[in-house]
Amino acid sequence: MKLNSRTQSAQNPHNNSPVVLVHGLFGSLDNLGILARDLVNDYDILQVDMRNHGLSPRSPEMTYAAMAQDLLDTLTIGR
Repeated sequence: MKLNSRTQSAQNPHNNSPVVLVHGLFGSLDNLGILARDLVNDYDILQVDMRNHGLSPRSPEMTYAAMAQDLLDTLTIGR
């Protein structure tokens, strides 16, 4: 499942690895906005709405395995 996400490019890139911010239970990508604003000076940021949260698609399946696969799909990382 492709998740809703927001990306921000580093203002002062230093070849640092990107940072992926994932909210907790009942959250959305907006919950970590302050952290993203602090990190975006030096890091590319990806914020994600997990399934059934925020603006991401809804699904009756809600397992850790499904959520992990959603994140891999969104990051375009294969198993």
